[in-house]
Amino acid sequence: MSEFVQAVINGVMLGGFYAAMMLGFSVIWGVMHVINLAHGEFIMVGAYLTWFLNKEYGWEPFAAIIVVAPVMFLLGYVLQKVLINRVVDRPHLVSLLVTFGLSIIIANVLKLVFTADSRITESSATGFWTVSEDITIPITKSVVLALALVIMISLYLFLQRTKTGKSIRAAAQNKQAARIVGIDIDKIYAITFGICIAITGVAGTMISPIQAIAPFQGPPLTLRAFTITALAGLGSIPGALMGGLTLGLLESFIGIYVDKIGTNLAIVASFALLVVILVTRPQGLFGGLRTDEEPQPL
Repeated sequence: MSEFVQAVINGVMLGGFYAAMMLGFSVIWGVMHVINLAHGEFIMVGAYLTWFLNKEYGWEPFAAIIVVAPVMFLLGYVLQKVLINRVVDRPHLVSLLVTFGLSIIIANVLKLVFTADSRITESSATGFWTVSEDITIPITKSVVLALALVIMISLYLFLQRTKTGKSIRAAAQNKQAARIVGIDIDKIYAITFGICIAITGVAGTMISPIQAIAPFQGPPLTLRAFTITALAGLGSIPGALMGGLTLGLLESFIGIYVDKIGTNLAIVASFALLVVILVTRPQGLFGGLRTDEEPQPL
C-alpha cells in the first residue's frame, strides 16, 4: 500500500510540472495555429539561464524566475515579430519546418556556449518531508508543483479577466471577427507568443534543480507536450492539468511497478499513449484536439 501511495505522490508532482510545461505549446497552437517544435529547446534555454544565475551569482533557482520570465518574454516577443509572424498564415508544414530549424539552432548554440556536459542547478529547497517510514514527499518537487499551480491559475485568470486575455481568446476563436471589432491581431500574436515562451522558460527553471540538463534534452519534452495536448485540448488549462496528471501518474506507476526497465518503458508508454489517443479519439479525452482546423476555444 505504501508503494502505491508513493507512486501517486510522485505521479501528481510530475504531472503538475508536465501541465505547466505544456501550457505555452498548447496556447500557441490554439491561438496562432503554429506547432512549435522548438518548445523543448526553449525549456532548455530557461534551464540554462537559471543554471547560469545559480552558478555565477549564487541565486536560488526559483528566485531566478524574476529574471528568466521577462528575458524569455522579450525573446518570444522579438522572435514572433521577426520570424513566426511571417509563417502564421502559411501552410502548417512551413511553420513546422521553421520551428524545427529553430530547435536545431537553439540546441547547437547551447552546446557551443555550455558544452554538451550535463549540469544540475543547486537549490536550498532539498530533502524530504517524511509521512511514514516508507512514504516521503520531496521538498523540491513540492515547490515545483506549487509553482505549476500558481502559473496555471494565473494564466487562467489572465485569459478570463483581463482585456488582453479576452483579446487573445477572441483571436483564437475567430481571427477575422476579432479584426473587425478593432483587435490588433499582430500585436496580440506577439504578446501571446511572448507570454507562452516566458511560461516555457519558467518550466526550464522548475526542471533545472530536479534533473541534470543538457543541450539536446528538448525533443522528449516537446513530444510530451504533444501527448498532453492530445489529452487536454488546445489552450484548455483545466484539461492541461488533467492531461499532465494522467501522464505523470502513468509514468510513475510504470517506473515503480515494472522492474529493471520501468523508467525507459515509462518514456515509451507516454508516446504510445499519444498514438492510441490520436487513432481512437482524435478530439482528445478532455474535449481535446479537433479533427478540423478550428482551434479549441480558450
